[in-house]
Amino acid sequence: FPIEEYAVLVTFLQTRSILHEAMEQQTVSIAKAGIIASLNARTSILASANPLESRYNPILSVVENIKLPPTLLSRFDLIYLILDSPNADQDRKLAEHLVGLYHADDTIVVEPPMNTDLLRDYIDYAREHVHPILSDEA
Repeated sequence: FPIEEYAVLVTFLQTRSILHEAMEQQTVSIAKAGIIASLNARTSILASANPLESRYNPILSVVENIKLPPTLLSRFDLIYLILDSPNADQDRKLAEHLVGLYHADDTIVVEPPMNTDLLRDYIDYAREHVHPILSDEA
Protein backbone atom coordinates (compact mmCIF):
# COMPACT_ATOMS: atom_id res chain seq x y z
CA PHE A 1 0.00 0.00 0.00
CA PRO A 2 1.13 3.56 -0.62
CA ILE A 3 1.55 5.44 2.65
CA GLU A 4 -1.64 7.49 2.35
CA GLU A 5 -3.74 4.39 1.67
CA TYR A 6 -2.09 2.60 4.59
CA ALA A 7 -2.91 5.56 6.85
CA VAL A 8 -6.53 5.41 5.69
CA LEU A 9 -6.60 1.68 6.37
CA VAL A 10 -5.23 2.08 9.91
CA THR A 11 -7.68 4.90 10.61
CA PHE A 12 -10.52 2.80 9.24
CA LEU A 13 -9.64 -0.16 11.46
CA GLN A 14 -9.57 2.10 14.55
CA THR A 15 -12.84 3.75 13.52
CA ARG A 16 -14.46 0.35 13.04
CA SER A 17 -14.02 -0.56 16.72
CA ILE A 18 -15.36 2.87 17.75
CA LEU A 19 -18.42 2.36 15.55
CA HIS A 20 -19.02 -1.07 17.10
CA GLU A 21 -19.09 0.41 20.59
CA ALA A 22 -21.28 3.37 19.61
CA MET A 23 -23.79 1.25 17.71
CA GLU A 24 -23.88 -1.74 20.05
CA GLN A 25 -23.58 -0.21 23.53
CA GLN A 26 -24.63 3.37 22.64
CA THR A 27 -21.52 4.71 24.38
CA VAL A 28 -18.21 6.21 23.31
CA SER A 29 -15.13 5.73 25.47
CA ILE A 30 -12.61 8.56 25.65
CA ALA A 31 -9.13 8.52 27.20
CA LYS A 32 -7.44 11.93 26.98
CA ALA A 33 -4.95 13.67 29.28
CA GLY A 34 -5.34 11.08 32.00
CA ILE A 35 -9.14 11.36 32.01
CA ILE A 36 -11.07 8.24 31.13
CA ALA A 37 -14.77 8.63 30.39
CA SER A 38 -17.60 6.70 28.82
CA LEU A 39 -20.17 9.00 27.25
CA ASN A 40 -23.68 8.24 26.03
CA ALA A 41 -23.97 8.18 22.27
CA ARG A 42 -27.57 8.79 21.35
CA THR A 43 -27.44 9.47 17.67
CA SER A 44 -28.41 8.13 14.27
CA ILE A 45 -25.84 7.02 11.77
CA LEU A 46 -26.28 7.47 8.06
CA ALA A 47 -23.46 5.84 6.15
CA SER A 48 -22.59 5.15 2.56
CA ALA A 49 -20.04 2.80 1.09
CA ASN A 50 -18.63 2.28 -2.37
CA PRO A 51 -18.17 -1.27 -3.62
CA LEU A 52 -14.75 -2.76 -4.15
CA GLU A 53 -13.21 -1.86 -7.49
CA SER A 54 -15.87 0.92 -7.83
CA ARG A 55 -18.38 -1.44 -9.40
CA TYR A 56 -21.05 -3.52 -7.61
CA ASN A 57 -20.72 -7.21 -8.37
CA PRO A 58 -24.21 -8.82 -8.30
CA ILE A 59 -22.66 -12.27 -7.85
CA LEU A 60 -21.24 -11.27 -4.45
CA SER A 61 -23.22 -10.48 -1.30
CA VAL A 62 -23.50 -6.95 0.09
CA VAL A 63 -20.93 -7.81 2.76
CA GLU A 64 -18.46 -9.04 0.14
CA ASN A 65 -19.06 -6.03 -2.10
CA ILE A 66 -18.33 -3.37 0.52
CA LYS A 67 -16.02 -5.33 2.84
CA LEU A 68 -17.74 -4.35 6.08
CA PRO A 69 -17.87 -7.11 8.66
CA PRO A 70 -21.33 -8.63 9.23
CA THR A 71 -21.09 -7.68 12.91
CA LEU A 72 -20.99 -3.99 11.95
CA LEU A 73 -23.40 -4.24 9.03
CA SER A 74 -26.01 -5.94 11.24
CA ARG A 75 -26.17 -2.81 13.45
CA PHE A 76 -27.88 -0.80 10.70
CA ASP A 77 -31.68 -0.85 10.72
CA LEU A 78 -32.02 -0.24 6.98
CA ILE A 79 -29.67 -1.05 4.13
CA TYR A 80 -30.41 0.29 0.66
CA LEU A 81 -28.52 -0.49 -2.50
CA ILE A 82 -28.37 2.30 -5.05
CA LEU A 83 -27.04 0.77 -8.21
CA ASP A 84 -25.99 2.66 -11.32
CA SER A 85 -26.54 0.60 -14.43
CA PRO A 86 -23.88 1.46 -17.00
CA ASN A 87 -25.36 3.37 -19.94
CA ALA A 88 -22.86 4.93 -22.31
CA ASP A 89 -25.27 7.55 -23.70
CA GLN A 90 -26.53 8.76 -20.32
CA ASP A 91 -23.03 8.70 -18.83
CA ARG A 92 -21.69 10.78 -21.74
CA LYS A 93 -24.54 13.31 -21.41
CA LEU A 94 -23.96 13.60 -17.67
CA ALA A 95 -20.21 14.04 -18.15
CA GLU A 96 -20.78 16.71 -20.80
CA HIS A 97 -23.20 18.51 -18.52
CA LEU A 98 -20.79 18.46 -15.56
CA VAL A 99 -17.89 19.67 -17.70
CA GLY A 100 -20.17 22.32 -19.21
CA LEU A 101 -20.86 23.71 -15.73
CA TYR A 102 -17.23 24.81 -15.51
CA HIS A 103 -16.83 26.01 -19.10
CA ALA A 104 -19.61 28.58 -19.55
CA ASP A 105 -18.57 29.49 -23.11
CA ASP A 106 -18.97 25.87 -24.29
CA THR A 107 -22.14 25.11 -22.31
CA ILE A 108 -23.99 22.00 -23.42
CA VAL A 109 -27.62 21.96 -22.31
CA VAL A 110 -28.82 18.57 -21.12
CA GLU A 111 -32.54 17.99 -20.74
CA PRO A 112 -33.42 16.44 -17.35
CA PRO A 113 -35.14 13.04 -17.55
CA MET A 114 -38.24 14.58 -15.90
CA ASN A 115 -39.82 18.01 -16.24
CA THR A 116 -38.93 20.05 -13.11
CA ASP A 117 -42.52 21.36 -12.71
CA LEU A 118 -43.84 17.80 -12.78
CA LEU A 119 -41.22 16.70 -10.24
CA ARG A 120 -42.08 19.65 -7.96
CA ASP A 121 -45.81 18.80 -8.18
CA TYR A 122 -45.04 15.13 -7.45
CA ILE A 123 -43.05 16.03 -4.32
CA ASP A 124 -45.77 18.44 -3.13
CA TYR A 125 -48.41 15.74 -3.64
CA ALA A 126 -46.32 13.14 -1.78
CA ARG A 127 -45.75 15.50 1.17
CA GLU A 128 -49.46 16.17 1.45
CA HIS A 129 -50.98 12.73 0.76
CA VAL A 130 -48.39 10.03 1.44
CA HIS A 131 -47.66 9.16 5.07
CA PRO A 132 -45.94 5.75 5.19
CA ILE A 133 -45.96 3.77 8.44
CA LEU A 134 -43.55 0.90 9.02
CA SER A 135 -45.17 -2.24 10.37
CA ASP A 136 -43.57 -4.31 13.13
CA GLU A 137 -42.63 -6.92 10.50
CA ALA A 138 -40.70 -4.33 8.48
